[in-house]
Amino acid sequence: MVAALVLGYFSYRFAAELAQRSEASVESSTRALGIKLIDRLEQVIIDGGRTFFRLVSVDDPHEFRELWRRIVRVSPAVESVTVLGPDRRIVYLVAKLDPAALDAFRQLFLQRMLPDLELERLAVEHHKHLYKRYDGRPYLISYIRQHAGGRDYYLVLNMNLQYVVEDVFPQEFRELESTNAISVIDEESAHPVYGRPVDVSSQLVFEGLFPTTLYKWRLQVAPRQLGPLRRGARARRLSAVLLVGGANAVIWIGLAVILIAVRKERRANALKSDFIANVSHELKTPLSLIRMFGELLALGRVKDAQTAREYAEIIMRESDRLSSQIDNVLDFARIERGKDAYSMREGDLRGVVERAVELCRYRAEQQHLRLELVLPDDPVVAVFDESAMTLLVLNLVENALKYAAVAGAAIRVLLDRHASGLRLQVSDEGPGLTPDEQRRVFERFYRGERARQGPQRGSGIGLSLVKHIAQAHGGRAQVRSELGKGATFEVLLPAVARGPA
Repeated sequence: MVAALVLGYFSYRFAAELAQRSEASVESSTRALGIKLIDRLEQVIIDGGRTFFRLVSVDDPHEFRELWRRIVRVSPAVESVTVLGPDRRIVYLVAKLDPAALDAFRQLFLQRMLPDLELERLAVEHHKHLYKRYDGRPYLISYIRQHAGGRDYYLVLNMNLQYVVEDVFPQEFRELESTNAISVIDEESAHPVYGRPVDVSSQLVFEGLFPTTLYKWRLQVAPRQLGPLRRGARARRLSAVLLVGGANAVIWIGLAVILIAVRKERRANALKSDFIANVSHELKTPLSLIRMFGELLALGRVKDAQTAREYAEIIMRESDRLSSQIDNVLDFARIERGKDAYSMREGDLRGVVERAVELCRYRAEQQHLRLELVLPDDPVVAVFDESAMTLLVLNLVENALKYAAVAGAAIRVLLDRHASGLRLQVSDEGPGLTPDEQRRVFERFYRGERARQGPQRGSGIGLSLVKHIAQAHGGRAQVRSELGKGATFEVLLPAVARGPA
C-alpha cells in the first residue's frame, strides 16, 4: 500500500507538473505573440502617419493640396488633414467629406477636439495620438509639431478606423488565426471591434492594451487548442487519481480477500482440531465399553447366561456405533477427496430406516428417551444406496439423541410420502436452533455455540454428510426449529414412479 501510495503521489505530481509546464509554455508563447502583434499594429499606424507627415509641406498650401489630390484621396488610411498655424488656427483643412459634413467636422474639431490635443506641451517633431469618442463616434487623431520657415506648424490627421479594422487587422492576423483566436475589444463600449470575445478565465489567454495609438482598445489572443489543452491536463490528473485509486482499491480488495481467506483457514483449522478431538472421544467411548464388557466376559465375571447375553448385546451395539463413526469419517474423507461414489439400487426404504433406528434404540433406552418410529403400511420404493441411506438415518437419530432435552422426551422418526416424493423426518424436543444456526447447521465441522459449550460431544460432520447424501440421491435436507421447542430435520427424496400392476 505504501508503494502504491508513493507511486500514485509521484504520478499525480508528475502529471500536474507536466500540465503546468505545458500551460506555462503555451502562456509564454501566447503572451509573446500578443505583445508582438500590439507592437506591430502600433508601428503600422505610427509609420503611416509619419510617412504622410514627411510628404506634407506645411508652408506651401498649393503643394499640400496637390499632394492630397494625387495621393491621399486614393488612400483609405486618412480621412482628413488639418494644418494649424503657430496661433493654433486652421491654415487649411482637407477631408473626404461633402461641404456640409466638412463644415460640421470643422466645428467639431475647433470646439471639442482641439482643446483635447494639448498642443501647448507638444515638443517639435513629437508625434502623439488621441483616441476619443465624440457624439458616439470613435476618432483616432494623429498629430505632430513641425518647424518650417521659422515658424511652428501643427499637422493633425484624422485616421480612418474602419480601414484599420477591415484592412489592417485582417492583413496582420490572417496567418495567425488558424492556430489562435484573436479579438479586439473597445474598452469604452465593451463591444468587440474585431473577432469574437475570448473566454479570459484561463491564464493561457493574453490581454493587452495598445499603449499609444488605440489605447482604449484591448487585444485578446488565445490558442485555439485551449479546450483540448485543458481537457488533456484534466485527463492526465484524472488518470493519475484513478491510477492511485485503482491501485489502492486492488490492494484493499486483495488484503480483504487475504484476511477473509486467513480467517476462514484459521476457522477451518480450529474446526478440524475440534473434529479430531471430538472424533477421538467418540471413538474412545464405544471402544472403552467394548473393552470393559469384553474383559468381564473373558474373566467369567458374569452371574448367569442372561447377563452374558446382555454384555454381548452391548458389545455388538457399541461395535455398530463404532462402525458408524468410522463410516462417517471414511465417507467424509472420501467426499473431501471428491471420490464419493454410490451403488444405487431400487428398493423399499422402510427396511433401511427401521434397521437404522433399531441400532440406536439401546442408546435411547440408556438415556431414558422414547424413540418412536412411524412407517407407512405400503412399501416405500426409491432408488438409493443402502449403506449411505443407513448412515443418513443414523446421523439424524444420533443427532437427536445428543440434544434431546430431558429424560422421558420423545424422538420421532417418520417416513411417508410427500407431494414432491418421499419424506424422512426426525424430530426431537431439544433446545432448538437459532436462525443463524439453522443456516449453518449443515456446514462441515460446524457445531452451535451451545453445543460446543455443553457436555455433548460431536464431530460436526454428521449433518454435513446428511446433506451430501440427500443431494447425491436427488433430494435435499432442511431443518425447522424454534428455540425451546426442539427441531425437526427433514430429508426430501424423489420416489420411483410405479405403473399400474
